[in-house]
Amino acid sequence: MADAIEKVSPLHALAEPGRFGDTSGEPGVGLSERLCDSLVQVQAWPDSISALKKAVKSVTGASIKPGNAVATKGDVVLMSTGPGRWLVEDETDDLEVRLRKAIGADIGAVTALTHARTVVSISGERCEWVLASGIALDFSADAFPVGTAKLSHHHEIGLTIHRTGDQAFDLYVVTSMVRSFWGWIARASAEVGYTVS
Repeated sequence: MADAIEKVSPLHALAEPGRFGDTSGEPGVGLSERLCDSLVQVQAWPDSISALKKAVKSVTGASIKPGNAVATKGDVVLMSTGPGRWLVEDETDDLEVRLRKAIGADIGAVTALTHARTVVSISGERCEWVLASGIALDFSADAFPVGTAKLSHHHEIGLTIHRTGDQAFDLYVVTSMVRSFWGWIARASAEVGYTVS
């Protein structure tokens, strides 16, 4: 039997742990990177949204929420990324296979994105300020509450942004563009000081 393939970070030479930028006080933000164990996009056909929602729940145990509200159950995260389309994240290796069996070609499409997205996490009391400096969204808690996700971009880099806490966000970035995105977010964070973990 073949050995399991080891995941290699696309940021392994850039995201070195440490303290960077302004070191005169407490760091304003912390940055980190996470590789998804399983990330799958599901897309319903126009007349099969209800069937797709039932299929996703049968696989994950989580119910898709309306609008941009994020559903979670255990390690499962469900985020809307457009009309009838959701990202499904889980820590299991067979998520794609199970979703394909449950959904089927008559209900919708299933696309594996595990290797196509990298998650950049930012947290800390200045995280809203850093993100707003280069992404055209209102990151205030009133406009972007905890437990919601929004789509945006930084220049030409598409982003799915999940607010995971009062001072914490996960940004799902196209893996081929994540080095460029990391360069920007590190430069933006340098003004308030940042740590990488």
